[in-house]
Amino acid sequence: MFSDIQKSLRGHIRSEFLGEYARLNIIAAMVGGLAALIAIGFRWLILAFQEFFFVGGNPLNNELGLWVFAVPMIGAVFVGMIAYWLAPEVKGAGVAEVMRGLMADKGRARARVPALKALASAITLGSGGSAGREGPIVQIGASFASVVGQKLKMTTTEVRIMVACGAAAGIAATFNTPIAAAVFALELLLLEFRTRSFIPLIISTVFATLISRLFLGDYPTFSMELTYSLVSPYELAFYLVLGLLAGIVGVIFIKMLYKMEDVFDALSVPGYVKPVIGVAMVGAIGLFYPSVLGVGYDTVTAALNGHLDQLFDVRMLGLFVVVVLILKLIATSLTISSGNAGGVFGPSLFLGAMLGAAFGMAANQFFPNMTAEYGAYALVGMAAVFASTARATLTAILMLFEMTSSYEIILPLMFACVVSDAVSSMLSKETIYTAKLAKLGIRYVHDLSANILEAAKVKEAMDIKFVSLSPDTPLRKVVDLQLYSGKKGYPVVSSDGKLKGIVTLTDVRKAFESGKQDSTVNDIMTKRIVTVYPEETLQVAMEKMVLRKIGHLPVVDPAKPNRIIAMIDREAILDRYRGVLAEEVSEESIQGRLME
Repeated sequence: MFSDIQKSLRGHIRSEFLGEYARLNIIAAMVGGLAALIAIGFRWLILAFQEFFFVGGNPLNNELGLWVFAVPMIGAVFVGMIAYWLAPEVKGAGVAEVMRGLMADKGRARARVPALKALASAITLGSGGSAGREGPIVQIGASFASVVGQKLKMTTTEVRIMVACGAAAGIAATFNTPIAAAVFALELLLLEFRTRSFIPLIISTVFATLISRLFLGDYPTFSMELTYSLVSPYELAFYLVLGLLAGIVGVIFIKMLYKMEDVFDALSVPGYVKPVIGVAMVGAIGLFYPSVLGVGYDTVTAALNGHLDQLFDVRMLGLFVVVVLILKLIATSLTISSGNAGGVFGPSLFLGAMLGAAFGMAANQFFPNMTAEYGAYALVGMAAVFASTARATLTAILMLFEMTSSYEIILPLMFACVVSDAVSSMLSKETIYTAKLAKLGIRYVHDLSANILEAAKVKEAMDIKFVSLSPDTPLRKVVDLQLYSGKKGYPVVSSDGKLKGIVTLTDVRKAFESGKQDSTVNDIMTKRIVTVYPEETLQVAMEKMVLRKIGHLPVVDPAKPNRIIAMIDREAILDRYRGVLAEEVSEESIQGRLME
């Protein structure tokens, strides 16, 4: 009897604790803890490279003199070699690369990426490259979690959740922001709010934060000496203006970054040289304005506490801060667009702090009794510019709250963020993360409820073994072909390989009904062709079919729109939809539901 009870208990434990969700959550806890250790190591690695490159100093305080100009270039030499010969994935901010991996590669990353991304980013930031550390740690944590998921042979959905867990854990450990980190992963990476993903994310960030606090202590990222609040309800009007300005600055940042990327892409020089060219100009700026080098959190902290006058010993402080804002914008765009490794979150905070500080100084000058100190505007500006660039307003609000432990300013912060987000939405279709994906033909939806068709690509469902017809093909031959193959639509291609039209079963039937059975394909084909690209989503393809009331689409080469490479129809889209549904639900989950 005792043995029967023991067997029953073992079976119960096995079914309860080794089930799908329990297994996923246990792995999430492990990923969170390990990602935290990686994030801590990455932070120390940045400091180590900074001491090495600046000979015991930092970008703001060193004894290198004119040699500061060369420091970022030296670091870029190594970054260029890593990106060119070992892993091109290390280039850029990091978050967009994770998004692309989730959309195009089902969350799978190469095993070498975490270590090489950490090394390249630490060199860039340590040598004075104008970028942030959040993007790299997102990619490092996500890539590490992806490798773990692949090694454990997890399903595609589980790997995607692990990628989000790794990214969130990296942010939580780096900035001591567990809540904002989880929301960041939901709002920007997973685009869903479900129990199956929310619980592992929370577990991952909790364990990551615990590990981080053991090594680094429980301190906010920015130490606040002052407490800010809304002086009066009328002051909200000033934060409205600040939100409008932050929205504009965020859009300028997006446009400048990718315009510069186009410039560097067009340069006919080896890929490993471009990072050096980019930061050569950054080094020149750093000679006269060293505050633009590196992450810049010392300058941000000074702005938050109203100490910019101690950092910048100049007469016209407000104007000087505006100049620093503009130069930081240029320096960051040069650093990242040229192929160096670094994030855009840190620079967004820097830009927001400078914008808010300059605006606050002006407000204090003209309306001293109605406005708070400029540090309050710097704090709100930080969140507002990030909300504009990333269009992740909830993340921006929570992130700044956790990074400063300042809740009293929450009302104007929330208001400015939504205003900034709205301005950015009106002025720019893409965010600073999705703009890169759009250039690759990948559509990333800013929605927490992205459907399956939005996540799947045309290339996943298209038929590359299609049959094409020439314009002079007789209609009777088309009928025979349709009876043999069962296909209802065929592309019409000329002798030189150009797409001329499309003919369907409906076109042939109408021709026979009107007595044109002796005609050729050229006489009845549809010449105004609706096409689709391989990287476009199945949602786009389906929308085109529904709006035009057609059942077939030629898939064409984006570089040569008149060259067909495949065909896709409604049946293929539905088949892919069923396939994704099958991937979404694991075998263990199905068995568990049958047992209920």
